[in-house]
Amino acid sequence: QELHSDSLIASGSDALFDAAISVSTLVAAAVSLLWHVSIEGWLGAVISLFIIKAGIEMLMEAVSSITGTRPEKELSEELRSMVCGYPGVHGAFDLMLHNYGPTNTIGSVHIEVDDDMPAREIHRLTREIAADVYQKLGIVLTVGIYGSGNSGGVSSEMRRELTEVLKKYPEVIQMHGFYVDEEHKRVMFDLIVDFSADAKEICGKVYEDLNARWPDWRVDIVLDSDYAD
Repeated sequence: QELHSDSLIASGSDALFDAAISVSTLVAAAVSLLWHVSIEGWLGAVISLFIIKAGIEMLMEAVSSITGTRPEKELSEELRSMVCGYPGVHGAFDLMLHNYGPTNTIGSVHIEVDDDMPAREIHRLTREIAADVYQKLGIVLTVGIYGSGNSGGVSSEMRRELTEVLKKYPEVIQMHGFYVDEEHKRVMFDLIVDFSADAKEICGKVYEDLNARWPDWRVDIVLDSDYAD
């Protein structure tokens, strides 16, 4: 378990069950000799149930590692908290982590920064985040960006109106990546909708509400998924 090796854990479980079978055989023999009672069948049935249970659990773990599982909540929260702690970062979104072995994890995240941050500062910030995450958590992290218009004016007013519209839809878990392109009259943002809801239907209703408020603007909504807690 210290090496997080599934094959070694399975091998250890197999050896443990072999030992249990040997002990049960000795116990059954002793009971038979002392009290002339045969319990081999009952012991075999009990041990068989444990073996079947362990086999199913190992199979489920193997299948989960192939199909993919959500990262541990503690790890994703620690990573998000760490990334959001850097000056200039207003939020961390779209976190994805992929496990390629017990000690090899690769991931990606988008951070929200001011849209007027120079490319030089963005480069320094993303490289610093990636280096620190690898050093402290051992994760190879790719950092993307969302530009956020925080200068007030039209962008702030439209964000406020969007927040009001989204309050009508409790199925919407999160909105991020909000950006207003005043020159081309375009609004862009991502929505995360609860899995139990019809995401396309909710997205369509949000679009209709915003189109009624901003008839002269193009509204681009991206339906996103939350791959980490």
